[in-house]
Amino acid sequence: MTQYHGKKFTLSIASVLLTLIFTPICLSNHKAWAEEIKVTPKKETTLTMFENISLAPHFTPTLKVLHGISGGTVETQKMSGRVETETGACIGFIDAVPDHTITLTKPFKYLELRVKSSGDTVMLIRGPGGSWCSDDVSDRNPVIAGEWLPGKYEVWVGSYEANMSFPYLLELSEVK
Repeated sequence: MTQYHGKKFTLSIASVLLTLIFTPICLSNHKAWAEEIKVTPKKETTLTMFENISLAPHFTPTLKVLHGISGGTVETQKMSGRVETETGACIGFIDAVPDHTITLTKPFKYLELRVKSSGDTVMLIRGPGGSWCSDDVSDRNPVIAGEWLPGKYEVWVGSYEANMSFPYLLELSEVK
């Protein structure tokens, strides 16, 4: 009987040693597996209010048109983080989420975004290289034009006054 207890004791020591050796290995592998799951890229989803578009230089037809309704309750300068940009003052009111996402697959030497509306509208664009605002370039409507880097651009079309909204067309063109 003493011998049996000795074997039982030896088996207990062996199982404790195996547990001490393999538990950290299993846990570290489990941790690595969990971290691998964490860093697996998620499919990017950008919520927008209206239409989105992807463009490459020399697109046809030469004029693309997106539709939307201006306005919102968020001050444009709060969303842009600036009072003024190279393209104009960040004034008016926009929605909390962008109205459009424009994806440029390659650099553009020239691209113009022009809002056409019967109301007084403003525009904020945020993308690679920063943010740009515009107001009253063409009548009471904004225009932002120039060279563009490739990437995703979030576009907001707002209204000069709070609680005002107007249907609009957002024209995209490479023609100067």
